[in-house]
Amino acid sequence: MESQKKIKIALTGSYEESKDLIQTLRYIDQLELCAVFNPQSSLSILKVGTDDIPVFHDLETFIQTNDFAVLALEREVPDIKACLSRAGKDQVMVIPREHLRIFQPFFKKLMEVAALNKQSEAIMEAAQEGIQVVDAQGKILYANSSFTRITKVPLKERINKNIFDVSPDGSLAEVLRTGRAVFGNTHVTEGTPIIANASPLINDGKLTGAVTVFSDASSVEKMARIIQRSKEEVASLKEAIHEMNQTKYSFQDLVGQSPAFIKCIQQAKLAADLNSTVLITGESGTGKELFAHGIHGFGNRCSGPFIKVNCPAIPANLLESELFGYEKGSFTGANKLKIGKFELANGGTIFLDEIGDMDFTLQAKLLRVLQEREFERIGGNHPIKINVRIIAATNRNLLEQIEKGLFREDLFYRLNVIHIHIPPLKERREDIPLLIDHMLKKFSRQNNTRSTEKNPLPSISKPALQELCNYEWPGNVREMENLMEKILIFNNTGAITKEDITYFLTAETRYCHNKTTCLTIKEMEKRLIYSALDKHGTTLAGKKAAAQELGISLTCLYDKLKKYK
Repeated sequence: MESQKKIKIALTGSYEESKDLIQTLRYIDQLELCAVFNPQSSLSILKVGTDDIPVFHDLETFIQTNDFAVLALEREVPDIKACLSRAGKDQVMVIPREHLRIFQPFFKKLMEVAALNKQSEAIMEAAQEGIQVVDAQGKILYANSSFTRITKVPLKERINKNIFDVSPDGSLAEVLRTGRAVFGNTHVTEGTPIIANASPLINDGKLTGAVTVFSDASSVEKMARIIQRSKEEVASLKEAIHEMNQTKYSFQDLVGQSPAFIKCIQQAKLAADLNSTVLITGESGTGKELFAHGIHGFGNRCSGPFIKVNCPAIPANLLESELFGYEKGSFTGANKLKIGKFELANGGTIFLDEIGDMDFTLQAKLLRVLQEREFERIGGNHPIKINVRIIAATNRNLLEQIEKGLFREDLFYRLNVIHIHIPPLKERREDIPLLIDHMLKKFSRQNNTRSTEKNPLPSISKPALQELCNYEWPGNVREMENLMEKILIFNNTGAITKEDITYFLTAETRYCHNKTTCLTIKEMEKRLIYSALDKHGTTLAGKKAAAQELGISLTCLYDKLKKYK
């Protein structure tokens, strides 16, 4: 079929004043811009898109050289009609450009619609799912290349065919008959399972056609297998995390019969089945962590994780990310999402050891977790709900810390719901014989020794036991454990005497004394600084308190920290 002949148009005037019109004319199939007359222009060729439009500076040459049917004038050109007559082109229609501009908005709208149609078609072609469109009578108007790939049906066998002829029992035919969408229609084409979802096209309340989307069911099944495998891996990881974060001690590991100690155990057992926050206080080495393990293992959360956080062991600037985690890209170096300790402890218990050393600013964020039972990861913008029981422990006097401005009063009251204060060993001396017996059996098991007639368990004399009962035990049960293990290692007689106890206790005192008296002034200063920081913590508030105790300014303390690295 011969293509339709185009109408040639020539223009007069500058390009800058009419470039919008020139660009529009390029997109009208029935029109062809063939030449421009502009005596003021220095150009001989006007580049419009991919077209080269000649520019003429002489009127006679312009008219004689070009065969155009319409001449659009930017403004009145002298002798234009005389020139046309001399060239035998009286039939040329001469019109002002304004006449073309009247149709310019319409032309632009056509261009936008055409561009939108091309974009929509490109989108449907890029889709991995097969797409097929029919009109209200069932004529197939469109099908993309993915349709052929999935169904193995060539496009030439579908385009302009009627769906009632080629697939009368398919989804599209059913939608046109009923006017209702069809979902999950499955069939097999050449061994490939296919899922089809079809929907009606409604315009002004009338059915104007229908569209169907085909998916390869095998890829869906493959994705389902991948998801299931991922779920199994996540479940396995959760189980592994749970096993890694189980309690190591129980109430059976708490040895003692003194009334004060028995009361602590009773309080702990009462707290085990509750969700209330527990605050455990006591000197270093009294067994605060053992109580925390016991509470978790004895209560209804024993099947959940037990996550321990040693607050002073983690630098203040890292503790927040350890507790709450962070989103990928939230700061430099955050290359992946990190799950925080609170999130890991969900459904179980989090144990915040030495909470008295926590940074003052971070205490406010912990308070929100206690109040709202939710938190946000660093860089996150949505709250994460948690079901976690909090156990906190400290060897500091939190009321004194509050008076010094080192601990939040509101956080203290939130933590101090169930308060368990573990008495120091010097206040329950009647438990020392029980502890000694327990430790002897424990260390014998650890060293793979058994009680036999030839090799009985080490015994302890009454004077030795009395010596142990009279000792002040500044390190409490932890100090006693270390001492007894050391005695058992070096004792070869099987009997622990008073002399053994006196020797090792004196040796400890002599060692500490010698380490102190033989130090230089520089080393002594370092020791004093370390001791003050160990007592008050390394937070800003802790450093202020340490500087005050040392009798120096905070600036001086920082200088010495830098000096001693």
